Amino acid sequence: METVNITLKINPYDLTNFESWLRNNIEVVSFKILPDTEKLYETDATFKKLVKAVKTAQTIRDKYINDKN
Repeated sequence: METVNITLKINPYDLTNFESWLRNNIEVVSFKILPDTEKLYETDATFKKLVKAVKTAQTIRDKYINDKN
């Protein structure tokens, strides 16, 4: 079995039904609702640095995993 991570945009009205459908039809490992951080990213230099640091760390982690698998 494979694990897949996807990010979707969905109408809040449909969210509950969609989550129920997912949980009833597949094994859900993680389900998170992501906050809209677009304005924060545009206006907060500290947040922008944090986002960049997370992206860099994820890239390093992913390369390490790929090299070891």
